[in-house]
Amino acid sequence: MKLKSFRPAFRLLFVLSVAFSFSVCQLFFPELKWLMLSACGMLTVIFLFDFMSLWSQPLIELERIVSNTLPLGVASKVKLTLRNRSDKRFDFELIDHYPTEHEVKDFPFKVKLDPGQFIELDYTITPQQRGDFEFAQCELRLNSLLSFWHRYFKVGKSSEVRVYPNYAEVIRYGVLAAEQRLAQLGIMKKRQRGSGTDFLQLREFRRGDRLGSIDWKATARMQKVISRQYQAEQDQQIFFMVDCGRRMRSMDGHLSHFDHTLNAMLLLTYVASRQGDAVGMMTYGTKEQRRFLPVKKSVNNVNRFLTGLYDLHPSTLEGDSAEAVQELKKVLKKRAMIIVLTNMRDQQDPEMLESLKVLRKSHLVVFVALKEEVFAEQEQLEIESFKDALKYSSLNQFLRGRKKALESMQGNQVITLDVAPSQLHASLVNCYLDIKNSAAL
Repeated sequence: MKLKSFRPAFRLLFVLSVAFSFSVCQLFFPELKWLMLSACGMLTVIFLFDFMSLWSQPLIELERIVSNTLPLGVASKVKLTLRNRSDKRFDFELIDHYPTEHEVKDFPFKVKLDPGQFIELDYTITPQQRGDFEFAQCELRLNSLLSFWHRYFKVGKSSEVRVYPNYAEVIRYGVLAAEQRLAQLGIMKKRQRGSGTDFLQLREFRRGDRLGSIDWKATARMQKVISRQYQAEQDQQIFFMVDCGRRMRSMDGHLSHFDHTLNAMLLLTYVASRQGDAVGMMTYGTKEQRRFLPVKKSVNNVNRFLTGLYDLHPSTLEGDSAEAVQELKKVLKKRAMIIVLTNMRDQQDPEMLESLKVLRKSHLVVFVALKEEVFAEQEQLEIESFKDALKYSSLNQFLRGRKKALESMQGNQVITLDVAPSQLHASLVNCYLDIKNSAAL
């Protein structure tokens, strides 16, 4: 524990201001001169005595317990444990120097510690940005005996944490999948079709099975109706191509569109890895925003994505999709499902359309266009003035142009999703499962 500084308290400044006022008065009443000098001498002695009451260093130990990794936008607990090793009682204010980029509740603390007492305190921190952050040493503010002085001490140790994209949905998916309750996430598991999928096993025919799935040879041999059961094809490639330009800085709630995209990517990566598929990704933007994770079949793909993307933030400049496609063609040789994620604001984006046409020649392309949720809110507002009418007309013109651009992509055999960020995770997983079950890849 190190000494930081002594600082005068408000009470000391107030007494000094009063003393100064009386000293001005003695200019007009010289007979009060000796009384003022005596009072100033007495106050000086009191101030020094009070100052010395803080001279001894308190033996207070502090330990901060916080996870090394925190999910973005999710409230997490920080625990502080304190122990008074001295034979004196201390009243103080405890300040933890948490990263100021994040939101904190239930803080600071006013603490009273008796001799030998041990207490535990906790507060809630909600990360607002991804990346590396540091909790500096905690600070104690002790008041002097007469509260004329404050003394500040640093206690404990600094802590480093990483704020990752929100992997809470991945954990929730795993729990709900185990309990067959994926509908709570908005994910619908549909019956698989027979053609183009991998054969799994023969089983007795059930109500709802297609007649085309009946195995007639097995039926004749077993003397009961037997159908073929299939599973989705495995060892396929899923590749994310993520816009890291200025469009993805748009905010919906506390998260940017880029953060919503990362959260949805993590969930789909988890699902695809469980399906036995290989997953990879690349971002396109400025040179600093470019990241590439090669296609890999691994149960640790989620951790690989978390580590590779947790400190990445979108640029203030536009991303170059054409250049990204050229780089992708060099490294992605096998047919894959390429998922392009961006915020499509422009009504017409010919460069993006040409890039998708190039990819469509060799791969199955899914274009995901994020849309600001404010558009839906504006459409519901009542028109009460001419200004409202102009705004409504402009919005409808914009949305029609956006719809036309997506239809032109569909006309070029590109699967499109026009979705709000809050619905992205469920829409993306449902689209993937549909493609897998239809054997389109």
